[in-house]
Amino acid sequence: MKAALKALQAYNVKGVISGIAPFGLGHINDSYLVETVDQKLLLQKLNRSVFKSPEKIESNLQALLQAASALFTKHYKTAEGLYHTEADGSFWRLMDFIEDSYAPETANGLIEVEKVAEGFGRFTAFSNTLRPENFKEAIPQFHSLSWRLEQLGEAIEKDIAGRLESCQDLVKKANSFRWIDAKMDDLISKGLPLRVCHNDTKLNNCLLSQSDHSFRYIIDLDTLGPGYLLYDFGDLMRTTLSPTEENEHDENLIEIRKDYLDVLLIGFSKESGSVLTDIEIQSLTFGGLYMTYIMAIRFLADFLNGDTYYKTSFEEENFIRARNQLRLLELMNEL
Repeated sequence: MKAALKALQAYNVKGVISGIAPFGLGHINDSYLVETVDQKLLLQKLNRSVFKSPEKIESNLQALLQAASALFTKHYKTAEGLYHTEADGSFWRLMDFIEDSYAPETANGLIEVEKVAEGFGRFTAFSNTLRPENFKEAIPQFHSLSWRLEQLGEAIEKDIAGRLESCQDLVKKANSFRWIDAKMDDLISKGLPLRVCHNDTKLNNCLLSQSDHSFRYIIDLDTLGPGYLLYDFGDLMRTTLSPTEENEHDENLIEIRKDYLDVLLIGFSKESGSVLTDIEIQSLTFGGLYMTYIMAIRFLADFLNGDTYYKTSFEEENFIRARNQLRLLELMNEL
């Protein structure tokens, strides 16, 4: 907690700090609720094992927030005009804490799906005013399927954890979808435009109002940068269409809720349709295949490598995650 207090000094927080406590699930970054007499703030420590170049995230925030869009919570600057400060070897940032709001972990109803889709649709419309060349990839090749397939190939070849024999069926199924990589290359060659994307459009990266579920803010901007729109819409599909968790043990429970897809398309297009090109509109649902496949590949490679990237709560969790993503991919491909 000493490092958190040291970081707060850089932002000249007004009033006596009455409390600092861990907040949220903290899957990637560590977050702390900071309370003073007059306000509540959210202090975050950047995960340096995931985001190895914090200067890129700083540069992206500077380029993004100079537009002062109401889509994002207020981020505070240091005396040097930076959004991040270094304390005890870690990088920190400070934002407003938004009360009476929540970030849905799962899609529990059509109203939530509609409002999240509208929120990310607004982000897409806003980002149309931004130039992708002014933004950097926070994690190089984050959504490069070709690179992820290379990583899977290396994991298969080395079989570090001695698990290859147990997942031959998954490897075979994964290889059967390699055509997705070729189709993506074809879309790019036909003019799929590069734009500024969020690049991590899970439900819980959107804040909704607790009272009426209306959209409030887009959050977690670390992955923001150059990308293709199907990345963002595809991850919305991947994380909302089935009622199951990524680590669901019963594969038979995985399904596609067609009404959820309809609402995603309506809500997203309602807010962003005026800025989309024809090829982007035509490729939206392909994004679901692309993003589900890339996650299946990543989970499978991590399983073969001995669970070195994703946190796991039981031994075969990454195996189950990969299996479930491949099943979801099969169902999406049948739409």
